[in-house]
Amino acid sequence: MKKYLSALSLILLLQACQTKTKAVGPENLQAQKEKIVAQIDSLNRLLTQIDKQLMTNESASIPKIDAMVVLPKSFTHYIDLQGNVDTDGNVLVVPEAMGTVKKIFKNEGDFVRKGQTILTLDDRVIRNQIDEVKTQYALAKTAYERQQRLWKQKIGSEMAYLQAKTKKEALERKLKTLQAQLDKFHVKAPVSGTLDDLMIKEGEMAAPQRPVARLVNLKKVYVQADVSEKYLPVIKKNTPVKLIFSEINQQRTAKVNYVGNFIHPNNRTFKIRVNLSNSDNLLKPNLTANLKIKDFSVDNAIVLPLSLIQEDRQGQNFVFVLQPLPQEKDVYKVVKRIVHIGKTYKDQALVTGGLHAGDIITTLAGRGLTEGDKVQIQNMEQIVKQLHLLKNNSHFHVVKNGESLKNIAKQYNVSVLQLKKWNRLKDKNIKSGQKIVVKQ
Repeated sequence: MKKYLSALSLILLLQACQTKTKAVGPENLQAQKEKIVAQIDSLNRLLTQIDKQLMTNESASIPKIDAMVVLPKSFTHYIDLQGNVDTDGNVLVVPEAMGTVKKIFKNEGDFVRKGQTILTLDDRVIRNQIDEVKTQYALAKTAYERQQRLWKQKIGSEMAYLQAKTKKEALERKLKTLQAQLDKFHVKAPVSGTLDDLMIKEGEMAAPQRPVARLVNLKKVYVQADVSEKYLPVIKKNTPVKLIFSEINQQRTAKVNYVGNFIHPNNRTFKIRVNLSNSDNLLKPNLTANLKIKDFSVDNAIVLPLSLIQEDRQGQNFVFVLQPLPQEKDVYKVVKRIVHIGKTYKDQALVTGGLHAGDIITTLAGRGLTEGDKVQIQNMEQIVKQLHLLKNNSHFHVVKNGESLKNIAKQYNVSVLQLKKWNRLKDKNIKSGQKIVVKQ
């Protein structure tokens, strides 16, 4: 546009300069020259104003978008499971005899110790039988003792002595049996715990097929979950696990205490058990628990939200990277960058290739953008801060498991002495997770 206007102005000047052929004096030529120079200056000023207006219009047409700097961070993948709380102290109390409930000694909510009587059944029949046998036993014992004395004196037959002895011993055994049966009419607590539910009333009939009470001991509970067989190589005994109880807003950390040895043929799962202490009694049987078991972790990785990653027609994953245009201030070009995705967890994806720390990408997931578009960054102040943070962090290294000072020095092309000096280390001993300076 500027070239066209310049050409037009020259044509106009030439036309203005065309006059009839006649002799012109030096004074007239000087006047014409000054007039033409003034016209050229005026046109140049006008062209400058037009150029500025064109640049302003063009700049106004460039969209402003939000962006972010790719910063390295850690990525962790978890196996998510769901299980239920249970306890070995959740016991149904079932009577061993049939009879009418005569007396209830405990109320719901009472703590009952193992062996304490919860209720008794009507035992009149069995007591009558015991009284009858006791009478028979007393007579049989007297007869036996008499026959024993006679036998010692060599009086009477051996058969009479043996019959008396046998009858006495048989009644002894019968009496013990009846007394044991009488004890079954006293329904006792098989374990220590709280009487959570009393399922019968005085005067009602109790029978061995019907529970009469529930005892619950919540001091020690466990979470049990079914796990897919594909995680057999990952989950072992003592594997750390994080438990989340959303309903009561609690979290616990523990270890796997038991790994099942049987894979269920229907759902191809095996069982795991995590034991937990429960001194506050907050964990109740059948409470849902979410288990998180870490199976993969990496530091200083490129991690992006899944919402920022798109897929093209060829099935390739890509993001839009912003590259500055040197010839245009604060203007960036949209470039399509193919990326390779590793593991994903929740809404985060581990990028294994295609991006580097410090790259600037759009946060619009490409909505309304195409490759080659020109854009401006709306949150430039935030971008500058992120780049500054990246620069500062690049001077540090977080020690990984098994790394030595010598390995790190070689990695950053510095000497061990420099690392010791920068970090004020007295020796070469470093530990996993330690942050050390690797550049000054």
